[in-house]
Amino acid sequence: MTFTAVVSGETAITARGPLKEAAERVLGRLWIDEVPVRLASEDPSLWPSAAAAGAEGRALCWPGQPGPGRAALDRAEELRRRARADGLTEVALLGRGAPARAAELIVAAHRHAADDAHDDADEDADDPRSPVVPLTVFDGPEPGPLLRLADDPERLGRTLIVVTGDDPGTDALRQVLDGLLRDGLGLSPAEIARRFVTVAEPRAAAAKLATEAGHPLIEAPAPTAFGALSPYTLVPAALAGADVPALLDDATAVLPSLTRPEQNPGLVLGAILGGAVRAGRRTAVLGGYPAALPGIARWVALLLVETACGRLTPVVQDGGLPLRPAADLFLVTFDGRPRQDDATVTGPLAAQLVVWEYAAAVASYLLELDPLAPRHGAAPMTLDDGTGEPLFADGAPGRAVEVHTTVPELMAAPGLPALMDALAARIGADEHLAIVAYLDPDEARGQGGQVRRLAALLAARSGRPVTVDWGAGHPAIWNDHRDGGVYLMMTGNVVRDVPVPGRHHRLGMLQLARALGDARDARAAGRPVVRLHLQDRWAGLARLLDSAREGE
Repeated sequence: MTFTAVVSGETAITARGPLKEAAERVLGRLWIDEVPVRLASEDPSLWPSAAAAGAEGRALCWPGQPGPGRAALDRAEELRRRARADGLTEVALLGRGAPARAAELIVAAHRHAADDAHDDADEDADDPRSPVVPLTVFDGPEPGPLLRLADDPERLGRTLIVVTGDDPGTDALRQVLDGLLRDGLGLSPAEIARRFVTVAEPRAAAAKLATEAGHPLIEAPAPTAFGALSPYTLVPAALAGADVPALLDDATAVLPSLTRPEQNPGLVLGAILGGAVRAGRRTAVLGGYPAALPGIARWVALLLVETACGRLTPVVQDGGLPLRPAADLFLVTFDGRPRQDDATVTGPLAAQLVVWEYAAAVASYLLELDPLAPRHGAAPMTLDDGTGEPLFADGAPGRAVEVHTTVPELMAAPGLPALMDALAARIGADEHLAIVAYLDPDEARGQGGQVRRLAALLAARSGRPVTVDWGAGHPAIWNDHRDGGVYLMMTGNVVRDVPVPGRHHRLGMLQLARALGDARDARAAGRPVVRLHLQDRWAGLARLLDSAREGE
């Protein structure tokens, strides 16, 4: 048997078997504690960080909160029209976390819909050219994506830059792009200012920098993981041409269902997630993707990573991560099979943005976590991860893979094939392998495709989940709970680096220093860590793939 919650005949949540039973055990508590109403009213007593922000007079981004995003739309539309008049037909988003990925998801979905409309149009009709332009997220100091932009002056010249991050890494990217526009294209300060838009909390450093540089500033509440309807997501999506007013209208239509006692999709999905973890199932495998929503699973995974603080591990099952059935795993599919899958989620984009954010908040409440708490600060940057010289270097000089670890079971490995064996064996029956790659995530032009193939091979070898994260800050490392993960951190030399104007460092060195600091802190927190440094990224990953295959 399954239970189902339906909204407007389009959004459905189902669960069966143990997941259904686990969810039913916690639903009563959620109603007794009045969680749906308290969430809808943004009750600061729900979480300590909300109470603290209220005492300071600071607004926060809450789940499914449409007000601040709607208030920013007129200004965003004005800036969009100005950008098109200036010939800016591409958006570069300098931001991190779930809100940035939500913007990417919204734009991709609208571009997909526009392409379908174009394909369906009468061949003799005027060309219904899509008004939705490409949006690219830059969320870390990896030089590759920026070099591709710098190497294409025409693309750089038509790019509008939206800054939503408020951290040193994002500011370094802002300085690099400012320098490219100034020195590469010869633009004046006034011309450069028309190519930047900043979204920030009024008291944030990014707001001050925008004001000093004359960049348009759109104010927003303090950022949290719950930003899918916030200015941090909706402003860049609107600047790219997505129909954000319609999206907000559709999302707002879902909100009443999240306060009612029956047919409440956010409450049910949150009870499924939180109830599963409380029952010992702490790994959610996300699979089965609706074609109209490319990227939905990756956004959901990041949202859950940022809100569940290591208590729940999401794994994106995109056909490359074979898993054996296990008592700690459960499957959540998008547009799945209610009679076969553990849980399914079906619905249009706007509804899913709201329902998943509410569900993540409900699950956090059940797990006694504070999803609105500020993220832990990044580890101090260093050029020493605390392991000294590499244990060994596998490969020819200049193309070798250097191995760094202090994990006893891995230190005895004489080479990469033996290390792959030992690494697979080190992953316990209720653990997972977390690959954190400080490399170029592009699937074709970077190392994204190779890293995901490596993840699939290691998942097949170990029979356990393998997650892949990129080195823009890995939240699971900084949580307060042991997350059952073995960490495989990957760094690599860069062939071409990008200097940061006015600084003595380059992006590649900044990325490596961040990675080494992360590795040192993760090890100090008791995490088992192995770091592989690729003297040549392509050759090193090819060697790793061969080594992972040798024991199959």
